[in-house]
Amino acid sequence: NSNDAFSPLLVTSHECSYADSSGETDEHHASTNDSEDFESEVTASSDSSTSVSSTAQSKIDGGSLFAYRVPIGKDAWKTKPWTRSVIATGFKVQGQLSNMINPGAPGFVYSFFPTREGGIGSDKKWHRPLIGLSGDCAESAYILRPIEEDTIEVGEDRSTKYALMCEIKCSSTVGSLAVGYDDFYTTVAEQQSGYAKIYVPCYEQDKVLVFALGSGEDEDVMEDGW
Repeated sequence: NSNDAFSPLLVTSHECSYADSSGETDEHHASTNDSEDFESEVTASSDSSTSVSSTAQSKIDGGSLFAYRVPIGKDAWKTKPWTRSVIATGFKVQGQLSNMINPGAPGFVYSFFPTREGGIGSDKKWHRPLIGLSGDCAESAYILRPIEEDTIEVGEDRSTKYALMCEIKCSSTVGSLAVGYDDFYTTVAEQQSGYAKIYVPCYEQDKVLVFALGSGEDEDVMEDGW
């Protein structure tokens, strides 16, 4: 829909590029749009590290997440070119005996909103969705948040500007994710009703990790109102 603030087709390359023997990629930091660092991190296991960035197409390194803009106009999607933007790149396979068959990274991609209400944040403004990305053989899951920039380069798609919100390191294959909004059936787990729950399957560990988003009222609230 041409009136939507976010309507690209999201595609992952699932490329088989290996991390070096130290478990680190060629870059030792992760940034978005060549400037903003990926700072937040959730660690389920400290055995591996992954460096991911969002940058220009000429700097694609390893597996990547792309966004294809659907051409505007009647039947334009059939005849006009689909503009590609790079949302994130630098995903590397963590070589293990358990992932020797068809290794690649990243895996499936999902867009979702932090709350059941959709794109309206606590600031009462409409925001683009979050992006959940399974790392597959990168052995992590990633949550990306939309960012706003005052200036963009010629030909860039503003709606594809995202920064890494957190990386969940699992030390096992993460082929897919799931997102739901139902509350946990327990009073022990900390949760806020109506916020997204992110389910992260850790294949070799026979575990499913679950993370609950919240309003952040007890901590510093992010600029986007979530």
